[in-house]
Order: sequence, then structure tokens, then C-alpha cells
Amino acid sequence: MRLWSAAVSAVLASCILSGQTTAPPLSFEVASVKPASAPIATVNAYSEGYNAGARAALASFGLRISGQRVRVTDNTLRDLVRLAYQVKEYQISGPPWITTEKYEIDAMMPSGAKASQAPEMLRTLLEQRFHLVLRRESRNSAVYALVLAKGGPKMTAVTGPAGRTVFAGSITGRVHANAASVATFAELLAKASDRPVVDMTGLTGLYNFDLTYTPELSAAPADAPPALPTALQEQLGLRLEKREMPIEFLVIDRADKVPTEN
Repeated sequence: MRLWSAAVSAVLASCILSGQTTAPPLSFEVASVKPASAPIATVNAYSEGYNAGARAALASFGLRISGQRVRVTDNTLRDLVRLAYQVKEYQISGPPWITTEKYEIDAMMPSGAKASQAPEMLRTLLEQRFHLVLRRESRNSAVYALVLAKGGPKMTAVTGPAGRTVFAGSITGRVHANAASVATFAELLAKASDRPVVDMTGLTGLYNFDLTYTPELSAAPADAPPALPTALQEQLGLRLEKREMPIEFLVIDRADKVPTEN
């Protein structure tokens, strides 16, 4: 009797499972996607510079979420893929135009949707409007491992929410971040390096970073800051090690340069 009951239960479970369907991917309720608008015409250089700076600041925020509204300004397709799949820039491979053509998105999430669901909705949007097709591929890559220098870290630890003030200038020779994780700092540092930077410090928590160095190609005066490796060790107690390690890449096999109409 017990065997018969077990058999019936197994059959019923199989029927239930076979009748299940995969939940549809999350998507925005409505969305406008278009190439980035041209800069606003201005009457003087000051206004032009101000407008350019404001747009660059908006672009750096990535997904700007206010209530159910999600906006993106002046982001490339590589930026959008990075936001949608939560990966680093260097993990995305595709045709050259994915780093030059810029787009604007203005979308509404369904009522009750959470901000944490926006990346998945963006993935759906990229598939529908750009006809994005990509694959994952592991490659052995040259990287810099960010590790602790002798004596330990010299950054100031902070508490509270992650900060928004982050920038890296490979020309100016400064990397700055407020209330940021070491992983975020490593990503900024990669912008000033010739290869990806991977956080291998083991540090958790948030820190204030302010690194000043002299870029390699600069004609430096005698009182200039040290080169990046020395500055990193002296100012922050960190150092870079050259290594080879497998990194997962997102390879874009297909994408439309002009998204379909809204």
C-alpha cells in the first residue's frame, strides 16, 4: 500500500512539474529608447562647458531610479550592458561602436516593482530594442591584482551608505572616491591602468580614497607626485601585482546600432 501511495505521489508530482511554465522575464511597463540628443546650443563657452559637465555627471550615475521611473543619459551600449548584467567594463567585448554611440532611456517600472529589479528589466529592454545577442566566455587574461602593501592599508574607513563622489583621471593623475568599497576603487584604478584591476585585498567595508600620482607620459616637474605604483603604496598602503587569471567575458555577437522605435 505504501509503495502504491509513493508511486501515485511521484506521478502527481511529475504531472505538476510538467505543467509548470517558466516565468516571463521582468520588463518595463513602458520605455523610450533613443540615440542621445545633440548638445544644447549655447551662446558662450562657459554655458557649453556647464551643459557638457552636467550631462557627463548624469551619465556617470548610470541607472537613475526615482520611484517607478528609470532614466539613463548619454550611456553607450557597453555602459548599458554593464548596468544590465552587473559586470565590469573590461568584461564586455563587442564591435567598436558599443563604446562610442550613446543612448537615452526613460522607462517606468510596473507598480510594486523594486529598484533591485531594474537591471533585469534593462536586460529585457536590450534584447527587445537592440536585438542584443551575447554569450559568456572565459578567457585567461592579464590583470593587476590589488593587494595590501607592507604595513597595511592607509585609507580612512567610514560608515554609512556608499558615496556617489567618484572619479578617475588618467590625464590629471588623480583617483578619488568617497565612502566606496575597495572593489569600486579597483574599477576606478583600472581606468588609469593598461589592464583590469581585480580587488584581492580581502578588505570589506567602505573607505575614502584620494590618490594623486604623475601619469607615465607626463613631463613631470621636480616636485610632482610619484608614479602610480609608488603613490599607491605610499598614500594608500596598497600595491599592484601583475598576474594571469581567468575572467568571464560577455561577448556581444549581435546588436543593432539604432534601437527599434518606442
